[in-house]
Amino acid sequence: MLRRVLPVLLLPAALLIGCTSGEKDDTEGDPPPINTGEDSAVDLCEGTAPVVTDLVVSNNGLYEFEGVVSPSMKVSVTATDADSDLDLMDVQLWWDDVVDGAVDTSVAGARGGYIKMDEPCTTAEATYGLIFQVEGGRFAYATAYEFAGEAYDAAGLVSAQVVAHGVTPREDGSDG
Repeated sequence: MLRRVLPVLLLPAALLIGCTSGEKDDTEGDPPPINTGEDSAVDLCEGTAPVVTDLVVSNNGLYEFEGVVSPSMKVSVTATDADSDLDLMDVQLWWDDVVDGAVDTSVAGARGGYIKMDEPCTTAEATYGLIFQVEGGRFAYATAYEFAGEAYDAAGLVSAQVVAHGVTPREDGSDG
């Protein structure tokens, strides 16, 4: 059976907005200098790792995977980042069917792949979701699973793992 995982882009939950100090600058009326190509400054917003604030496992109902409609579940990871570099975000997930507060991460999990959320250095909070096909193989119907998840920011820094659990849908897509 083919593994089918689809990343879902959810819009950033919050954007960081800059403001000025309110002090008058002597050059306030002057136009900005002309860029002569000598400027080597790069906007850096990297430096702090993201923090996962929520990991939710939910029934996603019936969903079409490559022309086949199947029950599905969505795993959403919400993260914040003090340096606002969640403009590129990735998640990694592991799971097992033993709900005990721990998930074995030594086995292969699923990685979503970086998704561009917004302009660089402007996204302090975002949610990334993955939709999984429930076909009775990898994920059994109406079964409790526990997921461990991590978030990665644009600089490749990783959050601490968060663990949550949920129940897969029944074969008809209804709650399990």
